[in-house]
Amino acid sequence: MRGLWLIPALLLGACDSQQPAPPAQPAAPASPPALIAPAAEAPAPPIPQAAAPSPAQVKLQAGLELAAKGRYTEAVAAYQQAAQLAPGDFLIHYNLGNAYARQLDYPRAIQAYLRVLKLDSTQVSARHNLAGLYVRQLNYAQAIIEHRKVLKLDPNHLSTYRDLAHIYFTRGEYPQVETLLARGLKLAPEDPEFYWMLGRMRAKELKHEEALKAFQRTVALDSTDAETLVEMAKTLIKLERTQEAVDTCKRSIALNAQGKDAFFILADAYRRLGKKDESRQALEHFKALDKEEVEIRKQLRIIGNDPDDHEARAMLGLLYIRQGKLVEAAEEYRQAVHLAPDSLRYYNNLGNIYLRLRDYDQAVPAYEEALRLAPAYPEAHYNLGLTRLHQEQFAEAQQSLEKALQLSPDNADASYYLGLIYARSGNFARAAAVLEQAVRSRPEFLDARQKLAVSYLKLGRYEESKKEVQAIEELQKANADKVPARK
Repeated sequence: MRGLWLIPALLLGACDSQQPAPPAQPAAPASPPALIAPAAEAPAPPIPQAAAPSPAQVKLQAGLELAAKGRYTEAVAAYQQAAQLAPGDFLIHYNLGNAYARQLDYPRAIQAYLRVLKLDSTQVSARHNLAGLYVRQLNYAQAIIEHRKVLKLDPNHLSTYRDLAHIYFTRGEYPQVETLLARGLKLAPEDPEFYWMLGRMRAKELKHEEALKAFQRTVALDSTDAETLVEMAKTLIKLERTQEAVDTCKRSIALNAQGKDAFFILADAYRRLGKKDESRQALEHFKALDKEEVEIRKQLRIIGNDPDDHEARAMLGLLYIRQGKLVEAAEEYRQAVHLAPDSLRYYNNLGNIYLRLRDYDQAVPAYEEALRLAPAYPEAHYNLGLTRLHQEQFAEAQQSLEKALQLSPDNADASYYLGLIYARSGNFARAAAVLEQAVRSRPEFLDARQKLAVSYLKLGRYEESKKEVQAIEELQKANADKVPARK
């Protein structure tokens, strides 16, 4: 909710308008108006055909579709091709700026927006986004100048009132914040962002009851706002309503388990209630998340200084994977392989992300590129085999898994999945052989033992099947004994 207020991509339908508008869902082609039944001798007029899109429009549309999927690296390439075909089309440069901004490549994004404004200085969306990037660069003075220009062009531009209020609050210029909030609330009395900022202002003034009311209003308007719940919990502690603060922190964590501040405030609230163990656990969560966030901020700073640092992109991708942000991780790795196309590790990791996203059609070429760079890379053969298995391309999956096992005989997972493929084709002898290999590599591999017991049974090797069943029962009992009793 407090991120960069980036006005989104503009659709092709806006090409003929002088002022970009926020995009809507593409409308179906309008039906021709109904015709009054003509006289027999008068033929119906022909229905006009829509003009075919230009090559630049085709590239622009491709970029928009890629950007909508979070594939900004490929979107940039499409927009660049469109710009070469139609260098005077501000819409192309605008969307190129958006894609660069999403990639955290602020210098190139700024240049794209400046290009838009050179073509047409009245483009509010480009000027607004340009101001947002100046904020990212901590160039508040220039951001204020651009935001003021936006308000001259459009006095009702809500995002600009919000962003200017943020800037002035950061600079400690509170009278300007009050003025902007008053204007914003007059224009949009149901906008939660204005109430959030109003709550921050009242908390700064130590007017905690008024701050709480503003935060409560924010949450009433946007029940998914985890950050405001944290601010509300802080205020409740100030008002000595500590148990309510605990409950509010838990609501915030339920919405965003990666929100470190909620754990910090929760630890403080538990400490005030005398619940030392709960406070310690919450503080440990906070420290773990804080360490991760510090590393993310470090990589973002590196990328901010050098958007072409592929190692920082890859590290940021790994950090996003740990947080479960797979779409964001995929984009960082796409950028990494674009900057370092000879890195087999980047391609393999990108394939792994696509595999977890179940985007198998994208995972395959990533693994194949890794194998082009290193044909004897066992992990890529295994991952490609697993992807082919998900695609139900069993012959191709078998070939990749056999190669993976040849290169890495102790890969129990490769043995297991290869066993499934052999069993599916009715070749239980080969299935038993590779499943035995999986069990030797990982004796506690229950799924492999279960499939091995079935394979033995199909082969009439009843005693061996019985032994596997007994081994499974013993492992299950041992696992059950490890489960701690509930207090």
